[in-house]
Amino acid sequence: MPPARYRSPSDMTASLVIRRAMRNLVWMFAHSWGSAVFGLVSFAIMARILGPEPYGVMALASLVFGVVGIFVGPPLTESLQQREEITDTHLDTTFWLNSGLTILFSLVIALLAGPIASLIGAPAVADVLPALSLLMVVGSIEGVPGALLQRRLENEKVVLIETVSEVVSTGTGLVLAIMGFGVWALVLSMAVGTVISAAGIIYVAKWRPGFAVSGEAFRELFGFNRDTVLTYLLGYIDDAIPRFLLSIVGGERAVGLLAMAGNVSGMLTELLMGPFNEIAMNVVARLQSSRKTVHDLLDRVFAMTTAAIYPATLGLAMVAPLLIPLLVGEEWVAAILPVQIFLILGIRDATGTFNIAILRGVGDSRSPLLILMIGIVLLGVMAPFLMPYGVSGIAAMIALRTFLTWPLSAWLVQKAAGYSALHQLTVGWRALLSALGMVGAVWWVRSFLPEGLPEVVTIACLVATGMLVYAGLMLVIGARQVREIRDGMSWFRNHHDGVADAV
Repeated sequence: MPPARYRSPSDMTASLVIRRAMRNLVWMFAHSWGSAVFGLVSFAIMARILGPEPYGVMALASLVFGVVGIFVGPPLTESLQQREEITDTHLDTTFWLNSGLTILFSLVIALLAGPIASLIGAPAVADVLPALSLLMVVGSIEGVPGALLQRRLENEKVVLIETVSEVVSTGTGLVLAIMGFGVWALVLSMAVGTVISAAGIIYVAKWRPGFAVSGEAFRELFGFNRDTVLTYLLGYIDDAIPRFLLSIVGGERAVGLLAMAGNVSGMLTELLMGPFNEIAMNVVARLQSSRKTVHDLLDRVFAMTTAAIYPATLGLAMVAPLLIPLLVGEEWVAAILPVQIFLILGIRDATGTFNIAILRGVGDSRSPLLILMIGIVLLGVMAPFLMPYGVSGIAAMIALRTFLTWPLSAWLVQKAAGYSALHQLTVGWRALLSALGMVGAVWWVRSFLPEGLPEVVTIACLVATGMLVYAGLMLVIGARQVREIRDGMSWFRNHHDGVADAV
């Protein structure tokens, strides 16, 4: 009996792909906003209770598992999403290869936890590595089923599972933190979330592994997987260098402050951009035969993302000195400047964050390697000059690297997908100009507010000022972009209605 074949949604019409993408985005944005509010409240409480050190321990432990993540998980399963047609043999081969390698790596880490922790200069990490190794094995089970759900653009099912996982695991973490479990509150919270996520993904995917493993299937997937592994290797080095350097000069506390800064800016970017970025590769892969549709889609997405992320990130950077001590306490004051530095990256993230997903979606798995290699070289060049400035210096190093590689990634997207690099770099300039005007207005108003005002009142005044000024400037300076957003919503709606009528 021939193996079952799983056709990619590439045989769908472009309208049907966009309809599914829009349905996924609705679910994913609802999840992002709900989890952001829930996560912000829980993080504020846990950060006050635990302090920076436990977060530093977990951030350094992630350096260890980041090495494993180069070879297992997405590096092996992404080819199942990008490939036009797959069979049960492809799925089974990927599942057993992924599971076997994960078990092997987890055993090595658990047995060598002490020497590994000494190597990275953080003895406290040795205590949590064996438990995290076991969680890695549990989490690997959902790799192939999860890739199938993303391939089918059924992200709404993943959203429901993640919502349940986050609520239960965060609640567990809060209770354990209050009970004094320290870093183990974070570990056990992760354990609960991993088990719920794995069980849910396996159940809704309706796929179970068989034993149709073959060398031929491995070879067919190897080309894309090889470049993916190299991409994750370089991405790991790129991410690990700043944390490793910071651990040398500042220890777990400094790494915890950097992790907090990254989490705050990452949370906001995820809130506004995450759903787009999560489905970008799959949607572009499904539409790669129709470049005009891809370009039209990107134009409309960028008009929306730039209008949202520019004022949000720059505005939050303005109120961060008041907001961070209010939410998580004075112990985290040293994270304010790194948070502001990372938030400024929103100027690049509004468009540039999609570039690697676009490249991989059209089958170009080599260009991301070039971007990452140049980024690593830049980190090495800047490190001697910025390391003496501690957490803020390392944050500045990351930001400069990101901005300096942005033009290159835009040019590579133009080369691979035909989408103008100049347009990528200048799209949304009206929103950026309006956001900068908003920053100036907030700065001016802040200088006139009485010093004795409660911080909550001051923050409320500044936020209200920013929203009003930005809205007013967009109606004047950004009127064209507002029209583009309105037309874009009509474009999405027309695609959705056209498919609904056909169905």
